[in-house]
Amino acid sequence: MARCDVCGREVTLPFKCRYCGGTYCTDHRLPENHNCDGLDEYWNVPVNVRKTRNRGVIRLMRYGANNIVLITCTILFFITLIAPYQMVSLLALHPRIEILLSMPWQLITSIFLHVEFWHFFINMFVLLFFGTELERRVGERKYLEIFFASGLVGNFGYIAYSYALGSHIPALGASAAIFGVMGCLAIIAPEVRIIIFPIPVPISIRTALFLFAAYDFWMMVASYMGVFYTNVANIAHLAGLAAGLYYGKRLGRRKVIHDFYF
Repeated sequence: MARCDVCGREVTLPFKCRYCGGTYCTDHRLPENHNCDGLDEYWNVPVNVRKTRNRGVIRLMRYGANNIVLITCTILFFITLIAPYQMVSLLALHPRIEILLSMPWQLITSIFLHVEFWHFFINMFVLLFFGTELERRVGERKYLEIFFASGLVGNFGYIAYSYALGSHIPALGASAAIFGVMGCLAIIAPEVRIIIFPIPVPISIRTALFLFAAYDFWMMVASYMGVFYTNVANIAHLAGLAAGLYYGKRLGRRKVIHDFYF
């Protein structure tokens, strides 16, 4: 028969302490009643605590990549208000090979540059919603890859079209990249619906993109045929959209459902 380690009394149903492993009677079964040494050791077990990075410092918000794009465009827009000629000359896309060979950064910087307020506002408004949603589904790195690739494809498309048309007007804006973002989202999340003001009926993002693309194609053809001229790089929109659709096909469907109003 077992005996209590404190009082020595024989016990029929002994209690074994989980901390020190001793055997005790009902009067001494609690750790505080038998001066349990194992209790102190139990509470003083060293724990390796790894300091985590402050995500709020690394990222501007939860979805940081799109926010960085938005902030960069905003900063450049206000600088352009102060020095429009210098900014356009240095950072806008000048679709001539000899200029691009001497200033190749224009292929990238032109994506972030806006001169007119409404061009800037509409692009940032659309990118705020659709860029954030795409980043949520594919991650920061893939989002930036899609954004930059679509913008670059749009720029190269505009350069080729400029040579075909014989007109080398500088171009700027994030529209081609945004079309790519929306194109990719339309493939991986066809369930997303949007409202295009003033049409009060929600339509699928694929239907909306088809309407946008049809309009851009008509404007491009009309401009090429000399029916009328526009200062919008419609070919860049279509080329950026094609890049986004390509990425969407590669990625496949990603689920996180939201409705948007544009």
